[in-house]
Amino acid sequence: MDRFLRHIEQPSTSLLICCGIIFGSLISVFYLDSWQLPSCIAMLVFVSSYFKPFSNVLAGFILGIFVTFSHYLISHHLSWEKEVVNKPIKISGVVSKILNRGSYSYITLDVSALDKFHISAFKTVYANLAVDDEAQNLAEGDKITGQGKVRLFRSRKNFDTFDAELYAFRNHIRFKGKISVESITPLDTSWQKSYQGFILNVFKDYKLGWLYYVLLSGDKSQITPNDKEGFRKLGLSHIMAISGLHIGILFTLGFIFLKAALFTLSQNILQGLNINMGCLIGALVLAGIYVILSGMQVSAQRAWLMAALGVTCYFLGLRLSFVRTVVYALTLIVLFSPFSFLNVGLYFSFSAVVAILWLVSRQRQYNHQTHRIFDKFKLLVMVQVTVFLFLLPWSIFVFQGVSVSGLLINLVMIPFLGIVLFPAIVIQSFVSLISDVQLLSGIDSLLSTSYFLIKQWPFNWFSFGKITFQDLGLSVLCLLMLLHKLTLRYASIPVFILMTRWFIWQPPDWQVDIFDVGHGTAVLVSRDNQALLYDLGANYFGTYSIFENVVMPYMRANQLSLIHTIISHDDGDHAGGLEHLISNGYEQSLNVFHGDEYQQPCVNRSIEFGELTINAMWPKALQNNDNNSSCVVHISDGKHSLLLPGDIESNSEYELLEMYEQMLPSTILLAPHHGSKTSSSIEFVRAVEGEMVVFSRGYHSPWGLPHQEVVTRYEQAGYKRFDTALNGHIQIRVFSNHYEVFLAREAKNLWFLR
Repeated sequence: MDRFLRHIEQPSTSLLICCGIIFGSLISVFYLDSWQLPSCIAMLVFVSSYFKPFSNVLAGFILGIFVTFSHYLISHHLSWEKEVVNKPIKISGVVSKILNRGSYSYITLDVSALDKFHISAFKTVYANLAVDDEAQNLAEGDKITGQGKVRLFRSRKNFDTFDAELYAFRNHIRFKGKISVESITPLDTSWQKSYQGFILNVFKDYKLGWLYYVLLSGDKSQITPNDKEGFRKLGLSHIMAISGLHIGILFTLGFIFLKAALFTLSQNILQGLNINMGCLIGALVLAGIYVILSGMQVSAQRAWLMAALGVTCYFLGLRLSFVRTVVYALTLIVLFSPFSFLNVGLYFSFSAVVAILWLVSRQRQYNHQTHRIFDKFKLLVMVQVTVFLFLLPWSIFVFQGVSVSGLLINLVMIPFLGIVLFPAIVIQSFVSLISDVQLLSGIDSLLSTSYFLIKQWPFNWFSFGKITFQDLGLSVLCLLMLLHKLTLRYASIPVFILMTRWFIWQPPDWQVDIFDVGHGTAVLVSRDNQALLYDLGANYFGTYSIFENVVMPYMRANQLSLIHTIISHDDGDHAGGLEHLISNGYEQSLNVFHGDEYQQPCVNRSIEFGELTINAMWPKALQNNDNNSSCVVHISDGKHSLLLPGDIESNSEYELLEMYEQMLPSTILLAPHHGSKTSSSIEFVRAVEGEMVVFSRGYHSPWGLPHQEVVTRYEQAGYKRFDTALNGHIQIRVFSNHYEVFLAREAKNLWFLR
């Protein structure tokens, strides 16, 4: 036992164990059932057999795996989930959020029981449910029971777009379905909701009231998409995420307030009490309350833990290096919630902290310099530049660009936020408890006017296009190696590898992206950063457009210019995004195939699109229904080709065979009418002579698509079969002598989502 204790007391032991815990949790979150995990264990075993200190890393690594899997079992795993799906059951719970209210109402329910199964105290289970018309007056906090059906949460899966399934897992959303409400227990507002309601009411009359509300509550529901995009381009998104900046400001304000209050009572305080320690603990408690009220965001947890670590070190008389401070804080977060690694905010937050602490550790002689004001400004500039460089790879990876103006704006905004704005909104909140006086009118007017003006700057945002996960890893590794003199000389190695990767990268001649849009169609054909879009997918309930939320983000991430758009026909699952296509400035892309004034059916014509030939061959005239009037498009580079037939049915297929039999053979075929038995006649399937067929359809298809007899026809004809419902987004990269297929559900197939 004594030997063990002496071993633990070694200066580097705790640091190595913590690094192992972090590494083990990170690997197990992403690769628990993949070859990467046993490979890492084998590598650590091999290294630790020659270098004994690495045995501590190995021990921490194994502990990290245990923590991750235990947390999953305790907080996420439901052994009975398949016993309650797709059958009538009793549902009870508390309304957590109203997602949509109107003729179609949708809520998030904090489930307390499904059928005979009750949710344990250690788990949180949410369900997104459609509610009947009798429940229009539901409010957040209402307890409800009713009869309904649920199914496991499953969503569309596309490259370079928002991953709804990952978001659902992080937020414990396990089911979706519908409920017929039988009983409602009146509103039972939680203290957190009451606090948010109070803050919202305090700032409702200010022009930037939504910003002040976010700063004090952490709730981003009041931010409009336009303001969210504006703050992103200005490099101010970090202000809306409760982080170290906010915790530090509140901690400092709390300390000053408590110290001032105790100063007035100094004569009545016993001399033996440590006033500074009491004020630090009080400030830490205030900051902790703020973290809880603001929703326990990862960045806020990290900041509070680091503040708590600092207070503890002050109490014990310890002085930690910036490396230990960061590692210990990250270890605490990992032990509490290992799946925080799924939150990109964690990486932004810790990257910024590493940059700041590293720079401060390099400026230890700063206090001995003479030009105090100039040196402080110089340090502030250096902090902003360093943080900018450390966040640059993450910004490009997540947002495909970086805010150029953010460097300058943050030099003004961060001091203003800490010295003026945050204290002012805190004071306004306290004053509102006793009076309706508005103290922020001048500040609000100044900020709103400045915000409007700087949004007009032409150089706010610079787009880089997307980078791969490997590029991100090499960039971050290079930055980390630059932090220490022992690794500084080797920082050129990841740079060399990165440059080599970019140099040898061979882009495809052209590419086909068949998006996972549920029941519907959206296909993007691109080459040389120009694209043709075939169909727009659906627009669900007028609130969620496939074009705006799937196609546009993908084009933005890959820096594609939309040159041509073809809409096969006017059914909602093909043309649902037409209004959003026009409102986002792409109306001109319709002109070639739909005329200057949009018309259906499409104009039959053949055009050259770089090395590709685009031939809209059908219909010659309006047919008996919309499906048969679908625009049939053949795209070819002379060797590989793609056939897009829309929703044509068998009679139109026969006419195509008579008119264009020699033009139909294609490498890739999008199954007509999503695999319906009214299409894909055996004659048509054989005439196309395709190598692969893709079914674009929804996972829970009410029509049972694709029909089995159609699937059998394609299999017998020798087609490789792909399905957006099963494979997600299907990406086909076409080269001169071959093509490669990439599937989104394979690329994003995390073990806990299967």
